[in-house]
Amino acid sequence: MSADKSPSLSVSVLNMDFTRLAESIKAVEEAGADFLHLDIMDGHFVDNISFGPDIVKAVSSVTSVPIHTHLMIENPEKFIERFFESGSDTVTLHVETLNSGNSSILRMNRIGVSLNPDIPVSRLEPYLEFSESVLVMSVFAGFGGQEFIPESLDRISELYRIRETRNYGFRISVDGGINPVTAAECVKAGADEVVAGSYISRAEDPAEALKKIRTALSG
Repeated sequence: MSADKSPSLSVSVLNMDFTRLAESIKAVEEAGADFLHLDIMDGHFVDNISFGPDIVKAVSSVTSVPIHTHLMIENPEKFIERFFESGSDTVTLHVETLNSGNSSILRMNRIGVSLNPDIPVSRLEPYLEFSESVLVMSVFAGFGGQEFIPESLDRISELYRIRETRNYGFRISVDGGINPVTAAECVKAGADEVVAGSYISRAEDPAEALKKIRTALSG
């Protein structure tokens, strides 16, 4: 993590109560969430379906917190503009979905790249120079509530070394199994941001759970 920046906390809405979504978002906003993280799944790239641009638009209408949208979908190039138009501040797509025909989309502004735990960091090499961020999946994409994969820390450190050695500008984010303990470990390994989901949304007091992670991030 850059010495002049504090680590950021992004809160996933995936497992929030959608019958009280505005209320849940307001609670984490007031508790100090830096970003909201929206997971978009199409049932093809991952074996799950979540929501689309309309929910992003609805979330954007009830919060001033910047929205990070994570596309776990095939053919992401077809939908990126729709998500920006719906209120996404950044869009992240998976390196596994890139090919010679669509990889140029990573040169767009506000675009990041992600990868699953079984994909080597070397797969990112052609894109790191112009990616705004790298989202390290510390669980396999598709479902909330999974346990953090410890080997993810080595991947974070590898990306940190690449960034520092080559003077790249991408931020390192981590998503999956984040709680106060794993959040602190990720930051120590070099992460600039963690994405917390189930630990916060399933807590009896989500605002207090968020504050616990925030305290862990501050050292």
